[in-house]
Amino acid sequence: MYDKMFEDMKARLQPVMDLAETNKKVLETLANVQKDSFTEVVNASLEQFQALSQCKDPKSALDLQVSYYKALEAKMAQTAEKSIAAITEAKEAFVAVVEDSAKKTAAEVEAAVKKAAKQAA
Repeated sequence: MYDKMFEDMKARLQPVMDLAETNKKVLETLANVQKDSFTEVVNASLEQFQALSQCKDPKSALDLQVSYYKALEAKMAQTAEKSIAAITEAKEAFVAVVEDSAKKTAAEVEAAVKKAAKQAA
């Protein structure tokens, strides 16, 4: 009896466990994306500072700064795209789990209604 209750409870909580695992993976992905992005920005900033210190005229310094900001903008766009992709993946997994759970619940309710109708007849 307890085994059946335990298995039933485990089956009912499985979607929650699946969602928790999906959230864990997404948070790990987002943390890695942010860590990599931060590291690249810091390294690029150091390289930019070093390059600027060797400039002899304002025009070359301005050109370096424009180039740096364009590269920085591209990196931020790439980071945003990776983050959005991870969040979208999590959303799709969430929707799939909720839809599957709703279908299972609807089937269980329908079966219970049929069983009650048979017993009442």
